[in-house]
Amino acid sequence: MKNVMKYLMVVWVTLIGGWSASAQWNSGYVNVRFSLPEIALVDIEPDLGNVEFAIAAPGVAGGEPVVEHVSNETVWINYTSAILKNGSRRSINAQISEGSIPDGISLYIQASVASAFGSENQGSPVGKVQITSQPHPVISGIGSCFTGDGIGKGHEIQYFLEISDFEQIKSIGEQVFTVMYTITDN
Repeated sequence: MKNVMKYLMVVWVTLIGGWSASAQWNSGYVNVRFSLPEIALVDIEPDLGNVEFAIAAPGVAGGEPVVEHVSNETVWINYTSAILKNGSRRSINAQISEGSIPDGISLYIQASVASAFGSENQGSPVGKVQITSQPHPVISGIGSCFTGDGIGKGHEIQYFLEISDFEQIKSIGEQVFTVMYTITDN
């Protein structure tokens, strides 16, 4: 009986072992596909709509008028970019899209270094740039990246209004113009 039990045990181990060994060799496959479109999105935060300056009369006769930055809100530019494989880097350009800057006045924009939030390959600020009706880069070298969405993410934008030629200035009351930002391939 002992030999019979040994024999049955060997047969049982052989059957179970063979069955589990064959189960390890079976496999199935699933193809997984996805696509990532080229992405180029830009946004200004907060959506406040206005940056305001005033040119005040000097305190004394013969003095130079003073440019005052009336609004003190910080403005941030956020973007998302996915470029094609071996594609070129991108830039964010600014230009006056509606209205015009009065003669004798110049508008400058300067972007800060990107905040620590977001991914790698964010762009670099170009420096202080005069804005006209023609597009001028304010951030360059943008790869596939994201800055995050909201205040404190991306690049802080500072605006500077300067009197460039006082002889051309005319009293005109309130003047409104729009700055448009566009993300473009280099």
